[in-house]
Formats: sequence, structure tokens, C-alpha cells
Amino acid sequence: MRWSAVPLLLCVVLAAGCASRTAVPEPTLEPVARDASSLVTSLVARVEGQYSVRFDAETAMSGRKVRAEGGLVRSRDARLVMLREDNVEVVVLPDAGYLRSDGGSWTRLGRTDRAGVKSGVAVDGLADEVDPRSVVSALRGSLVVETGDESLDGVPTHRYTMLVDLRSQAEQTSDVTHRSQLLAAYESGFTATAVLWVGPGGLPVRVEQVLKTLEDNIFQRTQHRFTNWNTDLRIVAPTR
Repeated sequence: MRWSAVPLLLCVVLAAGCASRTAVPEPTLEPVARDASSLVTSLVARVEGQYSVRFDAETAMSGRKVRAEGGLVRSRDARLVMLREDNVEVVVLPDAGYLRSDGGSWTRLGRTDRAGVKSGVAVDGLADEVDPRSVVSALRGSLVVETGDESLDGVPTHRYTMLVDLRSQAEQTSDVTHRSQLLAAYESGFTATAVLWVGPGGLPVRVEQVLKTLEDNIFQRTQHRFTNWNTDLRIVAPTR
């Protein structure tokens, strides 16, 4: 009967080990960045290392709001996007784009064709409007004026409030129309502020930018939210 005591003792040890196991620690925030340059550089590097992300964006101007939602996948040599804006759906692949409205048939588009969204951007530039890398990179040259901690939907974040240099932002913009708009706003005396929320892993959770007129009236407010990093997101050519 002595041999049976060994597995019994082993079971007791294992049970004790299971009872004393500690929980996996929750993700923690990175240290607060000292300036916008180091913050943006760090965020861009972190974002580039991620495979996929889900996004939603909202732009409000002159009493009208435009909302978009979808997902982005970063492949070895391209960025794939699926996006829905009101009744318009767009899919962007490395060689082409696809567009449909009101659930109708899909139309194949070339990379230089307009994507069918309200911004008027071409298929080739649609990823820049929703990619967190592009959204964060646009804040280069800004000045951090305030920092703090805030929880967004249960996620702990560092909050950065910034003054935005519109001329610097225009110089970094690849879309010609958007660049002209930013330069016109700068020359008209418009001012811009941004608030950036950075969550665990040093990844952006939300980015909000407000553009005000010379009279300090809000002209435009744009907000991007990013969630579900590295989920199993598949973007393929539509079949119908």
C-alpha cells in the first residue's frame, strides 16, 4: 500500500500549487512622455508593430456629423481597409478598391479613383485617414500643455492636451486637398488643439482635434477611437 501514497502526495502538492497561483497582472501604462516629439515617435513605433486594429471616426462641422467605422490590417507591403460611412461601404486591397452603396452591387475602383466617402479622398489615400499611425503622426510639431490620467470605457490612459501647429501638420499631409485646407486655416488665423489618450502598451486609444476660428468658435471637431488591437481581422475582395 505504500506505493499509493506517492500519487496522493503529488495530488496534494499540485492542489496546493493551484490554490496559491497568482493572477496574471493587468497591463500597465508606460511612463508619461515629456514632450510631443518623443511621444509621437514612441506611439508610431508601437502602432507599426501591430497587425490589426478596429477604428471608428467622427467629424463634426457646421452642424453636420460624418461617422465611419471599420478595420485596418497591416500586411508586409500594404494596408488593407474595410470601412462603412453611412450607407457607403469601401474595401481597400493592395491592387484596388471596392465600393457599394445601400447594400447594392460592388464596383471595382482603381487606386487613384475616389473612394466614395465624404472627404473625397482617393482609394490610395483612404488608409491614411483611419490608420492610427497617420493620425498620431499628424501631431508632430505640437506642444504638450497638460497631462493627466483618465479611464476610458474602463481602460486606464494617460491624457495629453496639445497645441497643434497647423502649418507643420499641413507639411506632413500627403493629400493635396487636405494640405490646402490646413494651410488656408493657418493663414486665416485658425487655431487647433488636440487631446490624445494613450493606453496600456503605449497604444493610442482616442485622438480628438478641434479647429477654432479667429473668434474662438469651433469650426471642426474630429475624433478617432481605436480598439481590438491584433484581433483576427480578415479583409478580402467582395464576392458580390
